[in-house]
Amino acid sequence: MTSTALATVAIRPDDPAELGFPPMLPIELALRVAPVREICEAYDISKEEFTALSEDPVFIRAYAAAKEELQKDGVSFRMKAKMQAEELLKKSWALIHSDHTPATIKADLIKATVRWAGYDAKDGVAGGVGTAFQININLGS
Repeated sequence: MTSTALATVAIRPDDPAELGFPPMLPIELALRVAPVREICEAYDISKEEFTALSEDPVFIRAYAAAKEELQKDGVSFRMKAKMQAEELLKKSWALIHSDHTPATIKADLIKATVRWAGYDAKDGVAGGVGTAFQININLGS
């Protein structure tokens, strides 16, 4: 990727679905589907850009997670589904922000995203067991 291409995929506050690198990159590197040089060429990432990316804490965690998943489960259906889900978040983001998407579809996508992120209410407690807090204000008698 050229520096302008990297800027295009850099984390943007207006689109948190963007990672700052192609979501498949750490997975392909962990799978060793080809030499690093060839994988980087496929994404148009220069040697200098890859060096900088390999020092990015988000990328390092993504690569480590991909390697761990492969060691635990091997190349599984679940891994392939995760790879697709990463890419589909971009489509979901675009649909939610499109003026042409019906409100009911937007609402369903928003609810699904909240559920996938683990922010949905479980058993009446927001965020799951042990994450809720309560504030009591005593105004006197």
